[in-house]
Amino acid sequence: MRVIGLIAFNTFRQTLRQRLYYNVAIFGVGMLILSMVMGNITFGYPDRVVRSIGLSGVCISLDLIALLVGVGLIHEEIDKKTLFVVLARPVGRVRYVAGRYLGLVSALGLALFGLTGVYFLTLTAAGGSITWPDVVAVAAALPEAMLLGGIGLVLSAFSTPTLSSGIGFGLWIAAATSDDLVRLTAKAEPSVRALTTAVYYALPSLERLNFRQAAIYGQHLGVWEVVGALSYGAVYSVFLVALASLILSRREMI
Repeated sequence: MRVIGLIAFNTFRQTLRQRLYYNVAIFGVGMLILSMVMGNITFGYPDRVVRSIGLSGVCISLDLIALLVGVGLIHEEIDKKTLFVVLARPVGRVRYVAGRYLGLVSALGLALFGLTGVYFLTLTAAGGSITWPDVVAVAAALPEAMLLGGIGLVLSAFSTPTLSSGIGFGLWIAAATSDDLVRLTAKAEPSVRALTTAVYYALPSLERLNFRQAAIYGQHLGVWEVVGALSYGAVYSVFLVALASLILSRREMI
């Protein structure tokens, strides 16, 4: 655990030094400010406007950081030859991957903490009150980003950041719309239904972690519903880390 902690801490510091991290965070803050402006010029339910734009800004910002940082976590170390120095010591590839991922998650948690504070201040300024669905919607942004970070980590284990970014964005869109695809193809040809069903079960379903509509319209959220969704994100994240470790352990690096 000490080795994993050291790798995670170094990854955390490395992520914070990247200009991308701050650029995306600024984008998220800008989205929150935009939501407050739109709420002030909208007649009726300004808090709903703030929730709609604000929560989307928080989630998109966190997802972008997770994916764009994740696709370079392993490949950059291979490209700079620093990974060989690390693996020359008594550090297994599984522990290395786990440490890199935990460092990314720590950076995501810090970004979410800051964005959440700005979001709650913006919502309060617009005359809204912080509710249980608001807290859940914001908290669920972290496991959603963890899934995308895990996808980026898997891609980084065998591909370049440029190619991985393109593939990652495609998988992001597919994972976010897989539930809609299944519903839209319910009456399609059997082959089409089989393909969409395979995509649905192969990719993580980001819709399960989307509680933004419940926050916007004040819908009731059960505790077990929330626990089940967060557990789903955690289990799938562990699977992605294990997959990235397997790919890296089988990769020949010369």
